[in-house]
Amino acid sequence: MALRKEHVTFCHICPNHCALKVIVEDGKVVEVKAAGGSGFPVHMCSVQKGADHLIGTVNSPDRLKKPLKRKGAKGEGKWEEISWDEALDTIAAKLLEVKEKYGPERVVLILGEPKGMEFAFAQRFATAFGTPNVITPGNYCGVQNTEALRYTFGSRYIMARMDSNPKVIVIWGANPAHTGGTFSNIGRYDFNRALVSGDTKLVVVDPKNIEIWPEKGMRASDADYWIRPRPNSDGILAMGMIKVIIEENLYDREYIENWTVGFDELCKEVATFTLDEVEELTWVPKETIQQVARLYATNKPGIIGTGNALEGSVQAFQTLRAICILRGITGNVNTPSGGHVELVPPKYHPPGSFMLGDLKDRLREYPRSPERTICGPDFGLASRFGYVPTQALVHALLEEKPYLPKVGLAFVTNPLLTYPDSKATEAAFRKFELLVVSELFHTATTRIADIVLPAAFLHEHDSIAYWPAWFANIRANCKVVDPPGEAWSDMKIINELAKRVGLERYFWENEEQALDYMLKPLGLIWKQFRDEVKYLHGKSKYDPDKVAGYGTPSGKVEIYCEALKKANVDPLPRFKDLKEPLMGRFELSKEYPLIMTNYKSEIFMLSGYRNVEAMRKKSLAPTTYMNPETAKELGLQDGDWIYIETYKGRMKQKLSVQPGMHPKVVNVEFGWGDHVYEDANMNLITDYAPPWDYPTGSVTLRGYPCKVYKAPEKE
Repeated sequence: MALRKEHVTFCHICPNHCALKVIVEDGKVVEVKAAGGSGFPVHMCSVQKGADHLIGTVNSPDRLKKPLKRKGAKGEGKWEEISWDEALDTIAAKLLEVKEKYGPERVVLILGEPKGMEFAFAQRFATAFGTPNVITPGNYCGVQNTEALRYTFGSRYIMARMDSNPKVIVIWGANPAHTGGTFSNIGRYDFNRALVSGDTKLVVVDPKNIEIWPEKGMRASDADYWIRPRPNSDGILAMGMIKVIIEENLYDREYIENWTVGFDELCKEVATFTLDEVEELTWVPKETIQQVARLYATNKPGIIGTGNALEGSVQAFQTLRAICILRGITGNVNTPSGGHVELVPPKYHPPGSFMLGDLKDRLREYPRSPERTICGPDFGLASRFGYVPTQALVHALLEEKPYLPKVGLAFVTNPLLTYPDSKATEAAFRKFELLVVSELFHTATTRIADIVLPAAFLHEHDSIAYWPAWFANIRANCKVVDPPGEAWSDMKIINELAKRVGLERYFWENEEQALDYMLKPLGLIWKQFRDEVKYLHGKSKYDPDKVAGYGTPSGKVEIYCEALKKANVDPLPRFKDLKEPLMGRFELSKEYPLIMTNYKSEIFMLSGYRNVEAMRKKSLAPTTYMNPETAKELGLQDGDWIYIETYKGRMKQKLSVQPGMHPKVVNVEFGWGDHVYEDANMNLITDYAPPWDYPTGSVTLRGYPCKVYKAPEKE
């Protein structure tokens, strides 16, 4: 008789983090379904990708099972299996050698999006070892949104108040139906409920005709307004809306006087440009800008849900600041009638303190120093957030300035696929004297590694999941099955490596002790949290009777922000600066008359899991969307394989014509390039070179001038 167990855990494939019920028989996952009735959030996506990726990953025959050491030349694909002792001893010896010869900063930690505690462990290791060089995708994921919120409202935990029966919802560069809502955490079911109420007006700002409610066939074109701005002109569009609201007096003067700082400076700024200029730059008719601005300003509660699409430009931070100001001047944050409210997160040991050390923590023996990083102090907000922008690593390796990194330790990341300019990234990473990659499967990055470590999947070990941190919740991700072969969790890998380089006093005997440490301020230990609590969410500061206040130095909404000025960042978004992502090499030309943007698949998580068969079967081939009339002019038909070319190179995807798309926009799919469709990698046509967004290090991921032409049938 089969031994059957049921576990409740949480999906990590999108930020909704649905509660899952996992059924295990004889040590093998046989079924995954929504944990309905558990009392935990359940917003199961229409394509059931959480179930597919969990079953497909834990049961995959392609998983890495033993540590591997390179035998031949880099990229040759020749490996020998080694023991964990040999792997860790080899890595530790090189780390100590480099630290002694060159200094600890020559060792680089290379991280991706956190799944559990591995990101925090790696950051803690870096701090204890003494290197300030921790490379993360924070330069184009999360920081621009959250820091814009923090500098404007005093908190990065600003969420949509979906119980408020919103009168207006603006979905701006986001996709609640498929990718976990937005940075305002607009859950799928709450969103759908608002749509059927009949009282909510919907505005979608997106070049793609995204699915809004897949089960009902509802798309962006069914919204009250579907706005298709030129890629990377979103900050200009936001400033245009602000101009309309100010010049038509569509704001609460008493609220502005009592609860904002810098409104007069904002009025002066919007007087420096006209709506005709906004129309010309954004490709959005000024009448539409006026109508949407009026709709949003005069109907509260109003919600603007922003997404990651706004974070990949050289003015990403100020674009998000402009949108925050749009929320602020309409009184839509922390007010009785506002659409957004601040959350107070649970009082666990915060990841930032865990990573970097608080004032009482012995990790302060090794404070992070921006001056010692490979990018220096140029990216002020990045250094405050504990990361170095991805392109700074590529630049340092290729140019050997300000110095050449010697060792790279990579966890939960695949830089050769996901960093801008994949060819330059590969050339750079080949210069490491030792490149170590921890992974579930072989990837483009493991291919050129020196040592590959087999990682346990999130549901193959116990962990606390806190990401996205700005959602203000923590979850118990419990082990449901054993990892394959000799795979270890990244937490264990880092913990054991720390012991071998003399850092054991900063770490623990085992991972469970670390989880206990994280939960100590709550009066809990891991086993209690796993078995009795499982999920904790932040508390709302909403007050139906008064403004709840703001955590800024002034205690008000900081339109003009002195704290930014002190950090050498412009205290106010400037129209002239917001034009930068459209100028220079981003201008259209006779050779490159179209504009490339990109989107993320509804099926996968970022670049991951494309070798999971059940997920790949639900996906289309790598797909690029274009207006049918544009395709016709180019002699292209729906279903053709096409080349998309920029000044950096070309990529190949399958054409899908989409009525209603702007005729000059080409929308390519992100994330392909491993396992299948190697030439479908979007980052074959992007660039890591400046200009960069100097507050946060954001680099241009969309908005490249391009041309499109048919690919030969056979190559």
